[in-house]
Amino acid sequence: MKVRIDTWRVTWRFLIVYLIIVIIAFVSFMGLFFKFDLENHTVTPAEFGTGQIIFLVALGVVFIVTYIPTITCFYYIIEDKYFIQKRIGKDYQFEYKNIEYIDIEQSEKKKMVIFYSSTARMRYLFQDKEGKLYETLLKKCPNIMTKEEFLRKHPEER
Repeated sequence: MKVRIDTWRVTWRFLIVYLIIVIIAFVSFMGLFFKFDLENHTVTPAEFGTGQIIFLVALGVVFIVTYIPTITCFYYIIEDKYFIQKRIGKDYQFEYKNIEYIDIEQSEKKKMVIFYSSTARMRYLFQDKEGKLYETLLKKCPNIMTKEEFLRKHPEER
């Protein structure tokens, strides 16, 4: 069964990261937008020209070129013994028998699926709108431990 991620959550996280990148790029290329006069200690807006247009169009193109593949090429395939996380060019397979602990409290709080594999490696996965992946993990993982058992087995994961 193919399950798509919740695009609303991904969009907000994508926009936050993108805005941080835009701020860094704007500060780096501030000379395009302002003229600095070091003798008089003044800053004046630069005339609007092709440099600013190219900069703004490049930011828009980068956003579109990265956002569309993120939304369209990011999904889960749920099978009987494992599930596959498909991301733009990579596939990650997780077998249910290798999942030892699902952090139910944090998963429900953050609306993500947070689990630990048998090597005590934490994974954060975006949930789908209906929560089918989360329900499937709760039902099909045979080796689920309680938090205390997991911390006893992996004391480094506090």
